[in-house]
Amino acid sequence: MKYAFKKVRRIIINDLATKQHRVTLNDLKNFKINGSQETVYAEGRDGKKLAAFDINKVASITAENGSVDEGYLALQVGSEVVKVTNGSAVLIREEFEVSDGAASVVLSYKAAGDDVRYIYKADVNGLPGDVYTLGTTASDTEFAYAAETKTITLPTDAFKAGDTVIIDYHPIFKEYEEITNDANKFSMSGEIIVDAWFTDLCSEADVPLQLYLPKGKISGTIDLSAGDQAAVQGIEIESMTRACSGETGNLWTLRKYDLSNAEK
Repeated sequence: MKYAFKKVRRIIINDLATKQHRVTLNDLKNFKINGSQETVYAEGRDGKKLAAFDINKVASITAENGSVDEGYLALQVGSEVVKVTNGSAVLIREEFEVSDGAASVVLSYKAAGDDVRYIYKADVNGLPGDVYTLGTTASDTEFAYAAETKTITLPTDAFKAGDTVIIDYHPIFKEYEEITNDANKFSMSGEIIVDAWFTDLCSEADVPLQLYLPKGKISGTIDLSAGDQAAVQGIEIESMTRACSGETGNLWTLRKYDLSNAEK
């Protein structure tokens, strides 16, 4: 039979030990199966090749995902996607245009503790310029902050109508997610399942196939570039043999199947 390798539906990554689902990548733009081996020769006089031996067989898959999957990013840095509750590590910036006669501005969110330490007057480029520090009461060089009302009393005579106040602070979030990239943690391995389609070149019927990697080492190389186009996430997984007792040296297995043959 002859087939065209048509389309990859998804890549599923499970925990290597527990088989629990970790990541599903289903926005794949392209996909490639790579493989190679090294050949060494027994040579005789004048460099004549007497025999050939193949060693160092390797296999891998590469792809591009059209979206950035946080679960895969966590696997790349050897981390987990952690849900933080009642946290305040996220910095936000608010900007307020001072209206005529206004002596104060009110933050949109509740700051963590006395987190509002500085306020700034925007310069001609709209960036933080003159800085004012927190004081007990407002003065020429200091502002006051009432945490219970989120109100900032501006320094006296420092801002006029049309000026912009810039404030950086950390609100309290009920929850958010974070991924930590630690220098002493590295990319993980997992069980890899690739769901794809062949097309029968004679009947033009789509035939499902599944590529199975018992152990795939996820590359820790990260290159996310944003600009005039949205970033794509590079996927690179090297097939490894498992060293557990009784397991073979299998790098991958390709299975072509027909669901009509599945027992119901």
